Amino acid sequence: MKRFQPCGRRTRRSMSLFAIRRFLVVAAIIVAAVAIGDADPDAESSPIRSEKSQEGSSSTEADVVDAREEGSVVSSSAIEPDLPFSDINILVVSDVHSFVGGHPHEPDRNADYGDLFSFHERLKEHCEAEGKGDLFLFNNGDWLHGTGLAMDGNATNLLPIVNAMPWDSLTMGRQEATYTDVLRDMSETMLPAFHGKYITSNVVWNETKEPYGKRYQFLKGRNSTILVFGFLYDVASPSTTIQVVPVEEAIQQEWFQSLLRDDYKEYEYDAIVVLAQIDVYSPLIEDIYEAIRENVDPNMPIQFIAGHSHKRERVSSIKRDFFVHKMEPGGLFDTIGWVTIPKFEATKGWSGKSQELKDAFRQEFLNTSKTVLRSRLGLRDEDQQGLETAGGRAISKMIHNTQERLELNQIVACPGHDYFRNISIHADNSLWKLWREHVVRTQIFKKAEDRVIMVSKRTFRYDLRGSGKHDAMTLDDVVAIAPYMQKVIYVGDVPDWMIRRMNNTFNTFSHHNIIPDYVLAGDIDDVKTAESYQLYTHEEDVPKIKAKLEKFNFKDFVLKPTGQRDTLYWLNYVRNAYPCKGSENEKFKVPYFYDPNELEEESTDGKVTSDEMGLDFDEQGSESDTDEEIVWTLPPGEEYKGYIPGKGEVKKVPVSVYENYKTQEERDKEKQEKKAAAASRLSSKNLKSQLQERKKTHKKIVKGFAVVFAFLILFIPVVCLIMQVTGRNDDNDGFGSGGALYDQEEMRLLKRRRRGATKKTRSRKDRSGSFHERPLKEIEII
Repeated sequence: MKRFQPCGRRTRRSMSLFAIRRFLVVAAIIVAAVAIGDADPDAESSPIRSEKSQEGSSSTEADVVDAREEGSVVSSSAIEPDLPFSDINILVVSDVHSFVGGHPHEPDRNADYGDLFSFHERLKEHCEAEGKGDLFLFNNGDWLHGTGLAMDGNATNLLPIVNAMPWDSLTMGRQEATYTDVLRDMSETMLPAFHGKYITSNVVWNETKEPYGKRYQFLKGRNSTILVFGFLYDVASPSTTIQVVPVEEAIQQEWFQSLLRDDYKEYEYDAIVVLAQIDVYSPLIEDIYEAIRENVDPNMPIQFIAGHSHKRERVSSIKRDFFVHKMEPGGLFDTIGWVTIPKFEATKGWSGKSQELKDAFRQEFLNTSKTVLRSRLGLRDEDQQGLETAGGRAISKMIHNTQERLELNQIVACPGHDYFRNISIHADNSLWKLWREHVVRTQIFKKAEDRVIMVSKRTFRYDLRGSGKHDAMTLDDVVAIAPYMQKVIYVGDVPDWMIRRMNNTFNTFSHHNIIPDYVLAGDIDDVKTAESYQLYTHEEDVPKIKAKLEKFNFKDFVLKPTGQRDTLYWLNYVRNAYPCKGSENEKFKVPYFYDPNELEEESTDGKVTSDEMGLDFDEQGSESDTDEEIVWTLPPGEEYKGYIPGKGEVKKVPVSVYENYKTQEERDKEKQEKKAAAASRLSSKNLKSQLQERKKTHKKIVKGFAVVFAFLILFIPVVCLIMQVTGRNDDNDGFGSGGALYDQEEMRLLKRRRRGATKKTRSRKDRSGSFHERPLKEIEII
C-alpha cells in the first residue's frame, strides 16, 4: 500500500488544481457576461441613440435601449469571417432606393438594414480584436424612391432609418438632388448626424456657392487614413436650391488641384476613395482618375465606387494602371460591396502585376441574404440568430414599425405566382404581357373604343411578387412596381400610320431584344382596323413621344391628364384580380399617398373637367367614386404626407414647355449622330482621295513599264548600229582576239596551220601572189 501513496497524493493535488481552474473559468464567464451587459459599443460610433435620428421614427428611445440591453447572441470572437482582409476594408451599398426592408419574397435578398448593421458591427469588432485592419461603412447615394417609405420624393419616414446607420462616409444621388424639401430635411437632420462625412465635391448651394456637404474628407481609422471624394454626374434638372457643377469643371478647380499637389511629397493619407454616382464605364470616371493620378504618386491606391446604373461590375485597372480599381455594387439593396485596399506604404514598393497587390487590393459582391451574411461570418446554418446584434434588431424594428404605421404591410392581393419584368414580353409570366393584356384593358381603357398606350420599358421598376409566405402581396410590393405615381396623359387622336411608324422608329435598335424600348398596348392590331387611335402615355414619356409626332407633322396635341396614375391602377388591378380567400369582407386601409381628392372624377376616356390647356390638374378637387367600405386613415398623430394641393413646392408646367424639349438621351443621340455624320463625311472624302491616289499610282506604274519596254526595244538596234559603225561587228577582223567569235586557243591553232600551209603553197606555186589573193580552205572547227 505504501507504493500507492505517492499516486494518491498526486491525485488529491490534481483534484485541487481542477477545482481552482473550474472556479477561475466560472468567474471569467460571470465577468464577461457583466461586461457584455454593461457595454454600449455603439454609443459613440452610431447615431442611433441621437434624438435627431429618432425624430419621426416609430421606435422609441426606450425600445432601442431595451434592444441593446438584450445583448448579442454570439460573441464576435466566435466568428471566423470568410472574407479577404487588408489594411483598409470597406462595406458599401449604392442606389438602395428605400429598399431598407429588403426583399421578403426573395430568399437570396431577404436581409434588411438591420442585418447590414449587425454584419458591420460583428466584422468591426473582429477586425479590432484580430488586428485585421480598419473597417468602414459607405453609402453611395440614391436612397430615395422605390418603396412606400419614400413615395413621391417624401423622405420624412425614411430619413430616421438612414440616419440610424453608422455610416463613415456618404454622398448624394440624383434622387436626393431633385427635391427641394428632401435637401432641406437632409441639411437639418443628416448633415448634423454625420458631421463632415457627407461628401459633395461638385454640389453647391445655389445662393452661397458653398458646398452642400464637404468637398472631401480625411477619414481616419485606427491604423489608416483615407482621402474621400464624392461626385454626382451632370444632372439635367436638379432642385433650384443647389447647383451641380460639371465634373470636368470641378476637377479643374483650385481646391481640388491644390489638395492633391500639396500632399505630393508627404501624404496625409494612405489611399484615395472616390464615391461617384456615375456609371462604372462612364468617361467621367476616367476624367476624375486622370486628374488625380497626374498629381499623386503612380503607386497610390485609388478606389472608385460607382453607381446610378444598378450594375454589378468590377474592374481591376484603368488604362493599364493596376493601382486603381472601380466597382459598382448593384442597386435596390440586392448587393453589399466588399473592398480591401492596401496602404500606400506597402504599394510603393510593389509592381503593378505583383501577387502582393492582387491579394491585398480586392473587390467582392455579397448577396443581401441573411444566409449569405451568416455564412460569410463563419456561422453555422443552425445559428439562425447568430447574425443579429442588439443594434441591428433595433434598426429592423424601426423599419417594421414605420411600415406598419404607414399601412405598407397590409395584404392587398394573393396572386399565387410571380410576374417578371426582364423576360420575354410574350412569356406567360411576363409583367409586360400582364400589363398589355389585362391591366391596360381593365384599368386604363374601360370603354370599347380605338385606344392605344405607349410607354418606356423603364416605366416599371420591379417584379410583381406574389409567392412566399401565404402567397401574399403587400401594399409595399405594389409600390415597388411603380413607385413614381406617374400620371397617364392623353396625347391626342393620332392617325394609324403615325403610331405604327413611331413604334418602328422607337424600337429600331431593340427589335432583337426580348422587350422593346417602347411598349405599345391597346386595340391596334397587325391589320389596320381604324383610321386613327386615341393615344395615351405616361407623363415622363410625353416629351419624347411629342417630339417624334412633330417630325411626322402632327399638330393636334391635347396633352391632358386622365386622372389615372400608374401606382394606383396597379393597386386597383391586383386587388380586383387576385383577392385573398377569406378576406373579402376586410376593409382596405388607404395609404398615406392615396389621396382621393387628387384623382379626377371622370373615367379614363381622355376627357377632363376643365377646358384650360395649361391648368395644373393637381389643384382641382373633385369627389371620388371609391368604394364606400374603404376606410381613409392617416398615420396616428401626424399630418398627411402625400399630395396636398397648395402645399409644398408647386410647379405649373404649361404645354409650351414641351415644344422644344429634348431629353438627355436625345441630346446625347444627336451629338452621336453629328459625330457619326462628320466621321462619315470625312470617311467618304478619304475614300475618294484614296481612290484618286490609287488611280494616279496605277497610271504611274503603267507609264513606267511602257517607258522601260520602249527603251529596251530602241536600245538593241542602236547598239547594233554603233557596233557596225565602229567595226566591232565585222567577222573579217584579221582573226584577232577582238572578234570574239572563236576561242583564243582555237585561233592560235588556226594561225599555225595557215602559216604551215602558206609555206608549202609558196614552194609549189607562184610565190609572187599575195596571201589574200589565194583561196581559203574551209576549216571545220569541232
